[in-house]
Amino acid sequence: MRHDQVNDGIIFMGALFIGLITHLFNGFAELAMSIAKLPVFYKQRDLLFFPAWAYGLPTWILKIPISFIECGLYVALTYYVIGFDPSVNR
Repeated sequence: MRHDQVNDGIIFMGALFIGLITHLFNGFAELAMSIAKLPVFYKQRDLLFFPAWAYGLPTWILKIPISFIECGLYVALTYYVIGFDPSVNR
């Protein structure tokens, strides 16, 4: 992709915007699952079964690799299609 014209910058900014919106809406699915877990979380907290960090930490740790895989897959699928790099071998 050339980078000396305004249209090239518009394509780049459009790709950044679409990527940001894609990751934002993918996060909404995780939000619904987190809200579904809240009654269990509050019941365990109120009955003094487990501290809050013991319930929230494993979920948080598991979401990090999933987010990296999701972002890597998105980049792998879109980077060459948009035209940022002309060759996959590079």
